Amino acid sequence: MRTPDDDRMEEADKVSANIARILNEKSFAFSITGFTSIHRPLFEGLFKFAGKIRDFDITKSEWVLRGDTVLYVNSEDLHRSIEYDLKQGKRYPYKGLSMEGIVEHIAKFVSGIWQIHPFYFFVI
Repeated sequence: MRTPDDDRMEEADKVSANIARILNEKSFAFSITGFTSIHRPLFEGLFKFAGKIRDFDITKSEWVLRGDTVLYVNSEDLHRSIEYDLKQGKRYPYKGLSMEGIVEHIAKFVSGIWQIHPFYFFVI
C-alpha cells in the first residue's frame, strides 16, 4: 500500500531528474515567462497544471513545517511579487562572492519564491 511518504519520494525523484535535465540547458530568463518555463518541465507528470500560475488564494499543509502552513501571497499580488523577486535575483551582485555567499543568497531567493507559491499544485 502506498503511503504519503512514498508519494513525496516519487515526486522528489521525478523533480530531481527534471532538474538535472534543465541544468544542461544554457540559459534562464529572469522573467515570469522564464520562470513558468522552468516550472512546467519540473513538475510535468506530477501536477495537472504544471507551469500555470494560480488565480486563487491558498493555504496548504507543508511537511517541512510539520503540517503547518505558510502565509502565501494572495492571487491578486502574484505577478507583482514574482516580478519583484526575479528582478532582485537578476540584479544581485554575485561577482566576488564566496561559494557560501552564493548558496546563501540562492537559498533566500528560492525561499522567497516558495513563499509566493505562484503555481497550481493539484496532483494528477
